[in-house]
Amino acid sequence: MAGDSYHTRRVEPYETHLALAAALAVGLLVGLEREHTKVERGGNQLGGVRTYPIFALVGAVSTLLGPASMWLPLVALLGVFGLVGISYAADIKRDSDHGMTTEISVVAVFLLGALAASRGVVEPVRDRLLLVAAIGIVITFLLSSKPWLHGMSARVSRDDYFATVKFLIVAVVVLPLLPNVDMGPLDAINPRSLGLMVVTIAGLSFLGYVAMRLFGTKRGLLVGAALGGLVSSTATTLSFANRTKADPALAPVAAGAIAIAWTIMLVRVGVVVALINPALLKTLAVPLGAMVVGALVGLALTFRRQTETTAQPTVKNPFELGSAVKVSLVFGVVLLVTKAATVYLGAKGLYLASLVSGATDVDAVVVSSAKLATEGLAAIVATTSIMIAIAANTIVKTVLAWSIGKTTLGKRVAVTGALIIVAGGVALGVTALG
Repeated sequence: MAGDSYHTRRVEPYETHLALAAALAVGLLVGLEREHTKVERGGNQLGGVRTYPIFALVGAVSTLLGPASMWLPLVALLGVFGLVGISYAADIKRDSDHGMTTEISVVAVFLLGALAASRGVVEPVRDRLLLVAAIGIVITFLLSSKPWLHGMSARVSRDDYFATVKFLIVAVVVLPLLPNVDMGPLDAINPRSLGLMVVTIAGLSFLGYVAMRLFGTKRGLLVGAALGGLVSSTATTLSFANRTKADPALAPVAAGAIAIAWTIMLVRVGVVVALINPALLKTLAVPLGAMVVGALVGLALTFRRQTETTAQPTVKNPFELGSAVKVSLVFGVVLLVTKAATVYLGAKGLYLASLVSGATDVDAVVVSSAKLATEGLAAIVATTSIMIAIAANTIVKTVLAWSIGKTTLGKRVAVTGALIIVAGGVALGVTALG
């Protein structure tokens, strides 16, 4: 069938010319990068700015000649493998520590040239040539980014690597296997939806953690606090409160950093709702935006620049399989409680559940309320539930900051917390009346 489509498909104008041009361009791009590397290594390297384009063109031409003889592309590929093998063996004799990056890149360029000229594989032609160009650019980036990639690898610990693999197992392997049906009491639990929410929340936190691990917090307090807010605003609050306890002079800096972390947390709530139920943002946007404004005003009132000492939050890896299971159980319980409260007690029961659950976990209430809103819960009720959870969580974090960081920090944090709650409450009232 593939051969039939090859022969019968109409060739677009200048398709062959464009395919050869794309192969030549990719070969030149990769070859130029390898030419620079060859100079750095004293010339002991297969190919350069001329050889790579030739390999790409050989791949394209051998594919174009496929209708004349189906063996030509295979013979050409075997020839490339033979040349690469001979070159690699010679390089190994000169340098036993020689890698295979150059040899693999030669094969890749040949295959990209073949792909550019392959009809019926990726259609239309524009998509095929864009794919060839994109892969060629990615290969060039990987080849030219060796120092940066090695430096990044050195910053990633073994535990970080395993945590990443665990996250990918949950997101890519486990999640697709979960049934997409409502089950359990009151049909409150959908395993696929629950797993998706866990991956969403963990992914946002994990992204912040990875950024902190790769770039560190030396670039400034603002970046460190913002990343801390992505990982956990509560953890960031506790970190700065502990530092203030050891050094009360850090109170103005710590208060500003905490305000930043809380602001990022509020933005994160909006992102989660947008991913789960974008329609809910029509009701939530104004109250949540008012809270963000309140947090920023608190930042302006409490933050003072300090150059002698920079407080930076220390955040541990937020994703482990055990933690994911616990989060899943929490989400399941909160979903069940909020669904039962809504069915048997109406909106008041949902508000009570949000108040209790939000004191320790805003994300669970956000997820459950947004999900219930997709099942018929009034948008204003879901919005109020989320706002109650944020207010309860803000109060708890304020109390923690005051109790650990003492009055010097507590007063400043209380200002930010009060502004967030009051601004959100007023905006929610206006939204409800409107």
